[in-house]
Amino acid sequence: MSIGKYPRKAELGLKYDSIDVGLYLKELRLARDLSIYQLAYKAGLRESVIMRIEKGQREPRLNTLLKIIEGLGLTPARFWRVFD
Repeated sequence: MSIGKYPRKAELGLKYDSIDVGLYLKELRLARDLSIYQLAYKAGLRESVIMRIEKGQREPRLNTLLKIIEGLGLTPARFWRVFD
């Protein structure tokens, strides 16, 4: 069953979903001792966007996710490695 308007990983046959991505982003942000405001500033995004993605309330578009990854000082390959 979906939570909100997005289907979840079990429904799509995936290993991970937007909730997993959001939780991982939050873990990375906290490990770097960054506030939501600081990450939003580095990524050029609004704080509310970061908050909703971290809570799994919003599926990030690719360009948004890439901005966040860059704001965390990571490469996309390094970010996605954890999901292999």
